[in-house]
Amino acid sequence: MFLGYPSKPREHEVPIRHIVPNLITTLSLCAGLSAIHFALKPDWDRAITAVLIAAVLDGLDGRAARMLNATSRFGAVLDSLADFLAFGVAPGIILHRWLLADSTRAGHLDIVCLAAVMTYVLCAALRLARFTASAKPHRAGQVPSRFFVGLPTPAAAAIVLIPPMLRESKFVGVELPLAIVVAHTFFIAGLQISRQPLFSFKRLRVHRRSVVPLMALVGLIVVAAIKDFWLALASLSFLYLLTLPASIVSYRRARATGQESAPPPAIVPDEPHPAG
Repeated sequence: MFLGYPSKPREHEVPIRHIVPNLITTLSLCAGLSAIHFALKPDWDRAITAVLIAAVLDGLDGRAARMLNATSRFGAVLDSLADFLAFGVAPGIILHRWLLADSTRAGHLDIVCLAAVMTYVLCAALRLARFTASAKPHRAGQVPSRFFVGLPTPAAAAIVLIPPMLRESKFVGVELPLAIVVAHTFFIAGLQISRQPLFSFKRLRVHRRSVVPLMALVGLIVVAAIKDFWLALASLSFLYLLTLPASIVSYRRARATGQESAPPPAIVPDEPHPAG
C-alpha cells in the first residue's frame, strides 16, 4: 500500500519523517526555478522574493533533518544542488537581466556584465562543492564553529542583489552606476570562495544586558521593513557584509585560545582507495 502503518518495517518502505527534509529542499528548488521564471518576464519584486523564500526554506531543511534524525548523503547533495540553483543561477540571471534591461547598457557592456555574473555563479558552484566535500558528520560533544569560511551562498545572493533592491525601493529608488554594480558582483563572488571567516549568527551568544536593546533593534527593523521592505533588506545585507573585519578579529582571537580550529583546505583531496 502507498500509505499504511505496518507492524514491522520493510526494506522497500521509508518513514515519512525521512522524506520531510527532502520535501523542504524540493520546495527551495521550486522557489529558485520561480525566481528564474519571474526574472525572465521580468518581474523583479517577485524574482527577488522567490530567492528570499528559497533562503528561508534552506534554513529549515537542515534543521528539520536534525530534529527528525533524518540526515542523509542524498539530502546533502540535493541541498547543494538546490542552493546552486536558488543562490547561484537564479541571482545571476536576475542580475544579468536587470543590468541589461536598460537599452543604453547594451552593446559592448554586455560582455562585462556577463563576465561578472558568470564569475559569481561559478564561485557559488565552487563554494558549494568545497562545502559538500569537506562536510563531516557532527560528533557528540563537538562544539560547532561560530564562523563560516567564506561568504555563504544564501547571504551572497542577498548581498549581490542589493543594487536591484535599491532600485525597487520606494524611498531610495536609486540606480547605481554600472561600474559599481560590476565591481560589487566580482567582490561578492570572490568572498564566496575566500577563506575569510564570517560570523554565523545562529551560533552567536549575546550578553543579558544586550537582549533588550537587541529586541528593540529587531522591532525597528520590522517597522522599517513594513515601510520599505527592499531598503530594509538591502541595509541588513550590507550590515552583514560590514561585519567582515570584526569576524576576522574575533576568529583570530578564538584560534589563539584554541576555541576554533583551522579552516578546511581550499580543495579537499579524495580519500585514498586501497589497491586491488
